[in-house]
Amino acid sequence: MRVFSIMTLIFIIGGSLGWVLELVYRRLAHKKWINPGFLAGPCLPLYGTGLLLLYGICSLDVSAWIPSPVWQKVAVVILITVTMTLIEYLTGLIFIKAMKVQLWDYSTRWGNIGGIICPLFTFFWGVIGAVYYFFVHPSMVRAVETFAAHPFYAYWVGMYFGVFVLDNIYSFRVVSKIRAWAKEQRLVVRYENFKLAIHNRAEEQRQKRSFVFSFRSRNGLDEELEHFRPLHRLAGRVKKEKGTAKNQDTSANHE
Repeated sequence: MRVFSIMTLIFIIGGSLGWVLELVYRRLAHKKWINPGFLAGPCLPLYGTGLLLLYGICSLDVSAWIPSPVWQKVAVVILITVTMTLIEYLTGLIFIKAMKVQLWDYSTRWGNIGGIICPLFTFFWGVIGAVYYFFVHPSMVRAVETFAAHPFYAYWVGMYFGVFVLDNIYSFRVVSKIRAWAKEQRLVVRYENFKLAIHNRAEEQRQKRSFVFSFRSRNGLDEELEHFRPLHRLAGRVKKEKGTAKNQDTSANHE
C-alpha cells in the first residue's frame, strides 16, 4: 500500500508539473492560452509516467555493475535519456496508428523520426533527467514518503483518480469521433493544431470558448473538423514543399 501511494503521488506531481510546463510553452509559442495535452484536466500522463520512470531509474543501485562513481552517474543519465525518448516514441506512435491523432509534431526538426522524436528533444529529456537526478531526487524521495504516509492522502488521491477516470472517458469519446473522421479522410489530425484552429475561429466569430474543453464550440465538432480540413491539407503541402526545397538545396551544395 505504501509503494502504491508513493507511485500515485509521483504520477500526479509529474503529470501536473508537465501540464504547467506545456501550458507556458504554448503561451509563449502561440501568444494564447491553449489547454495542452490529450486530457481536459491539468494532467499530462506522459509526464506522470516519465517522472515515475525517473524516480525508479534514479533509485537503482548500479554500483554492482559499474564500480566507478563517475561512470555510474553517466550510465544513469544515459538510461534516463533513452528511456524517456522511447516512452515518447511509443506514446506518439500508438496514437498515430490507433487513433489517427498526432499529439505533437517534430517533423520540422532535424533528424526527426516520424515527427514523433528528434535529437533536440532527446537532448532536452537528458537535461531534465540530469537535473532531476543530481538536484531533485533526494528531496523528492523524502517529500513523497512523508506526504504519501499522511492519512488524508488516501481520500485526496481517491478523488483525484475518480476525476482522472472520468476525464479519460470524456477525452477518448472526443478522440474517437476525431479518429472516425480522420479515417474517412485518410489523414492524421494534428491534435494541438486542431485545438489552435478552434481557438482562432472562436476569436474570429467573437464566440466564447472553453479553455478546459478545448474541442467544445457552438459550431459543433463535425463542423470544426470540416473547417480544419483545408487548413490541415495546406499545412501538409507547405511542409512538403519546404522539405523538397531543403533537399534541393542540399543536393546543390553537394554538386
